[in-house]
This record gives sequence, structure tokens and C-alpha cells, in this order.
Amino acid sequence: MKRLGLITIGQSPRDDVVPEIQRFLPTGVRIREAGALDGLSAEEIAAHPPRSPERTLITRLRDGTEVAVDSEFIHERLQGIIEELEDEVDLLGLLCSGSFPRFRCRVPLLVPHVLLRGVLSALLLPGPLGVLVPSPQQVTPAVEELKGWGIAAVGCAVSPYRGETRKALAEKVSFLRENGAAAVLLNCFGYGEELRGFLRESLKVPVIAVRSLFARVLAELL
Repeated sequence: MKRLGLITIGQSPRDDVVPEIQRFLPTGVRIREAGALDGLSAEEIAAHPPRSPERTLITRLRDGTEVAVDSEFIHERLQGIIEELEDEVDLLGLLCSGSFPRFRCRVPLLVPHVLLRGVLSALLLPGPLGVLVPSPQQVTPAVEELKGWGIAAVGCAVSPYRGETRKALAEKVSFLRENGAAAVLLNCFGYGEELRGFLRESLKVPVIAVRSLFARVLAELL
């Protein structure tokens, strides 16, 4: 039986993410979950706010609450979890598409940020890529990073955890359409199939969800 470790930057279990990922995996895979914020109080988490837009990460606590945390603080916590799990699993996957310094790991580790760069760099589009991120503070860094990869992009913010209204989503659709988005990237693991389907139907363009892309590559590795 294959053993898979899934690590969230928030708190585990991620009941909003892992069941969907599991549907892509071979039968019999045993999943172990862990979170960078597991065991921390609200006060301890609040003590590590993002220090800049580039270091802003948005995630979910066990009770569904959305929080913003600093990527450097999370990186240190993630490295500790990797070291705890690497002797207990055959493969590790990070449930976050943010950019981190290279991790140390003795088993294969799938890093979504690196996966996205490879896939998006291989995709030639007739127009800009629309990118959705959870927080307005993340829009400019996300667009600038994509431009650094040679990908023209336009961005907007949609929280996956706060229950965006249809009116708000319709405004995002209008923004993406008016800016000629030839495809859309859902650049957060919190975005599920419902939003993907809504955008695909509304815009009539490909919608790439980091969650399902990640799951399909995990299935190849397993």
C-alpha cells in the first residue's frame, strides 16, 4: 500500500481539499495529513502576519476561518513537518502554490509552484492568462511573477473561504473577459470544482485548477 503525505500551510485536516484530490488517486493509497499551523492558537498565528505582499499566504484553519500568514514563518514550519513525515510515507505533496525556498527531503516531494511554472511555460496562449488569487495583496506579485516567466497575465482576487457572492464573481468574470483572458488559472488550493465550472461556463476558455493539476501528477507518481 502506497503512503502519501499531504501538507497544508494551514491546519489539517483539509476536508475541503483532500477528498477531491483523493478521487484522482489509485485505490488503496493511505493518506497522512499535517498542517503548518497545527497546534497553534489564534494568538500565536496572529503573531506572524505577512511582512509584504510578496510574502502573503492565505489559508484556512480547521474551523474554516481564513487567515493571512507570512511565507517565511510558514516555510520553517513546513520544513519541520517534512522531517517528521519523510520516514513514514513514500511521497509528499504540498497543498500550496506559493513560492518557497528549496526544501530538504529524503523522499519525493511535489511542489505545486514549480509544477505550475513548468506547465504554464509550455502553454502558448493567444491572449493573457487570467489568474485568480485569494487576496488583493497577492494580485500584483502573482501577475509580476507570471510576467517574469514570460507569460502575459491579468489578475484579480477571489477568496475561496469567504463565500463570494454571485454578483462579486460576475464582476470578476467581466474583468477577465474585458481584459481578453485566453485561459484562467485558479492559483490556490482552496478553489474547488464549483468555481472552476462556473468560470469555464461563463468565459468559454480553459480553466486550470492547481488542485486538480497537482492531483493528476500525484496519481502519476503513485
